Amino acid sequence: MPSKKSGFSIFLGISLSLFCIGGAVWLLFIGKLAGAEFVALVLGGIVLSLIIYFSSEIQEFSIAGNAVKLRELKDEAYQTIESLKQARIELFRLMLPQTLNFGGTWRSSSKVDERVEGFCQLYGAIQSFDCVVELRDDIEKVFKILIKQQYTYLAFITQMQNQPYSLDNLWTPQALSLHLTDAMIEAQRKPQSDFLVVKQDIHNAIDAYAKLYVIHKELMSITDL
Repeated sequence: MPSKKSGFSIFLGISLSLFCIGGAVWLLFIGKLAGAEFVALVLGGIVLSLIIYFSSEIQEFSIAGNAVKLRELKDEAYQTIESLKQARIELFRLMLPQTLNFGGTWRSSSKVDERVEGFCQLYGAIQSFDCVVELRDDIEKVFKILIKQQYTYLAFITQMQNQPYSLDNLWTPQALSLHLTDAMIEAQRKPQSDFLVVKQDIHNAIDAYAKLYVIHKELMSITDL
């Protein structure tokens, strides 16, 4: 049973044919083409349109005595694309552990783990290239370290500092925000520290945790961590 032609091939073939015919008529009208050249251009457009339309069946065609093998070119293109995709996956695999490194020599007193932003940006790139499934295990190794650390920085809200940590018992970002009180913020404030600055830092830490929490849910939809 003959295979159905794709709508794109039909559209492209017809469009190219009409473009060549229209262009040939216009060039003939303004005196840029002679009669024989007009016919050659029209026929050339039709031939190219037919090649596009029947591209799935045509093995090769000849232009000025030079054979062009469509199937071989298509196979080489697929192989190149697959090689590039594999190289991209390996590059992401090398980059993931690097997001665990701190930018400076000493970590700041902020409750925001500075590594979270870099990891989230890299995860977004992995998502955009549709490589999450292939890199799932590598992502999880880094993710578990970061979400545990960021959650620990906010343990004063959950009052579970001495409780065993578990991904199954994580608070939602909304719950953390709702349970946060001014008294908790004041308890985290060091001498000479501004209350509003400390409050903003804690809210930034909850935002960072929220980004990781979203990734947690996305990874859970792929596999149980």
